[in-house]
Amino acid sequence: MSEQPTLARRAMGLRFKLLREAKGERPAQVGAGIGMGRNTIERIEKGTQGTKRPVIDAMCRYFELDERETSYLLSLWAKSSQRGWWEAYFDAYSEEEINPDFPLFLESEQVATHIRVYEAELIPGLLQLLEYLLELQKVQLPIPPAVAKQIQELRAQRQKLIFGRRLLPHMEFLIGEGAMRYLDKLPQPVREAQIARLREVNSLPNVTVRVVTGLHAAAGTSFKLLTTTPEMPPIAYIESRDGCRYIERAEVVFFYERLFASAESKSEELEEYLA
Repeated sequence: MSEQPTLARRAMGLRFKLLREAKGERPAQVGAGIGMGRNTIERIEKGTQGTKRPVIDAMCRYFELDERETSYLLSLWAKSSQRGWWEAYFDAYSEEEINPDFPLFLESEQVATHIRVYEAELIPGLLQLLEYLLELQKVQLPIPPAVAKQIQELRAQRQKLIFGRRLLPHMEFLIGEGAMRYLDKLPQPVREAQIARLREVNSLPNVTVRVVTGLHAAAGTSFKLLTTTPEMPPIAYIESRDGCRYIERAEVVFFYERLFASAESKSEELEEYLA
């Protein structure tokens, strides 16, 4: 598998990009200032290139950063080559097929301080019980049993890491009414257990689960919004059957934030819906 940009590397690169733009310079100017090429600076900003400590030191000096921000960027640099927690859940075959944005999403999700999810037709992955996932896999296009098992294990680990955090992130889940109607058609034990899990999560501090019951601007799509650190703006993550997109562009993320607000305005509290 080709090297994937880690969240720490992307965070570091984004911070350097924001510093450069605030200074009104192009990558070539920064490169000339520290004795590197334009392409190197662009790759650092995108998080696609590993970087040695002297280069980070030089960039911090170039942007005249104080001790606090230099320390923050160096801490990101130290983490940038760490192996992703998710790698154990992909075998040699599936690793070759994985979209580069998916590992970045997995890493971002695990350090997010604010998670917003709109899921039109499915129970969100972070809330799915294994029994629900098994029912879902029965109706999806066939995949090798080993890959199906890896998906199950990855889903379970995502949930364990998120809900095992000492301080839960602020989480908002909007579930389309279609997903709840499909849930009604599943075997009774699966349906009842999954509803119990939704209620359990909804009762946690800092977590809300709502059901969207009216027509809204986000109809026809599903997406996630993640806020990782105060230094980084939210990102949007959109999945589709032929790939996925991890979006950082502020104007596009703001568009999805507006869609989320529209869906939320046509939603009901979980208990109100189930009553």
